[in-house]
Amino acid sequence: MKISKTASSGLFKFLEKIIRSHPLVYFIFRYFIRYTNIFEDDAHGVSYLNLKKQINIIDVGASDGIASKFFIKKLNVANIFCFEPNKPYVKILKKLKYKNMRVYDYGIGEKNKKYNVFYPSYQFFKKNFDLVTYTFYDKKELLKQINLDFKFKRNINIVQKEIFLKRIDKLNLKISLIKIDVNGHELSVVKGLKNIIKKDKPALIIETDKNINKIYDYLKKFNYKKYSFLRKKRSFEKIKNTYPLNTYFLQSFHLV
Repeated sequence: MKISKTASSGLFKFLEKIIRSHPLVYFIFRYFIRYTNIFEDDAHGVSYLNLKKQINIIDVGASDGIASKFFIKKLNVANIFCFEPNKPYVKILKKLKYKNMRVYDYGIGEKNKKYNVFYPSYQFFKKNFDLVTYTFYDKKELLKQINLDFKFKRNINIVQKEIFLKRIDKLNLKISLIKIDVNGHELSVVKGLKNIIKKDKPALIIETDKNINKIYDYLKKFNYKKYSFLRKKRSFEKIKNTYPLNTYFLQSFHLV
């Protein structure tokens, strides 16, 4: 089973390659993208799901709120619960003026536990630019991603930080959609949300990583099937040979 890590095609793919070639260019681009409603191509699939008129969402790995703002724009959101353990992003999230956004300064995992995470920091004229979006739980995986994305790596240093993850057994509101993007720790998040997934049967949009098949095997127990969203066709298709950037795990009623 192949995994594709491209967000879209054509011009956007070309621009993304340029943006990610240099850490400073990426930092500047990521800063300004916060003030837009641009998000990953296949994330538009949420607009084509059969959801309630007003929904509650969990955003795990909320970072600077780019996904949450996208969902608020595209869907009728009653509440969105943002879980983000990185302090710089927590500050940004709390400054966003959305009455229906609730921000939690910890992540979600299978256990209540502290973890060491790693992210790159680029030094330019003695000033450090932290690329917190590239936070990984595995240092080797981070280095692999840096080598894959960036051509200019000379002034990149690796920063180690400690974060806290919690298991979330229940929320007082029914959850209709869960988005998970945590750079390789997605399976632990799914297990940490097991009770909510089992009870509410939400649609899940999960960034594809090396554990995606294990995630699928785990979610099959709750009658989920895996899909990719094709924006040009405005439709979902069952995944057979190649995984997209984001994998949708859906119940049959999500596609009615």
